[in-house]
Amino acid sequence: MKSFDNNGKVVAEINHFRTANGSSVTTNTQYNTYNGRPTSQTVSVSESNGKVSTTTTIGGKLLP
Repeated sequence: MKSFDNNGKVVAEINHFRTANGSSVTTNTQYNTYNGRPTSQTVSVSESNGKVSTTTTIGGKLLP
């Protein structure tokens, strides 16, 4: 799902999917509205046994 500002530029994007082993992955990417580049990304992985891990990347290499 994408969020847009009043000028139609992408501000944020949230993606969610499940893997074959039952894990749930959610990514939240924030964009710079001035140049459209991603500024940060948070990836949360919830495993089927209840373990949750979260990684936040700011200004580094982001997942596609």
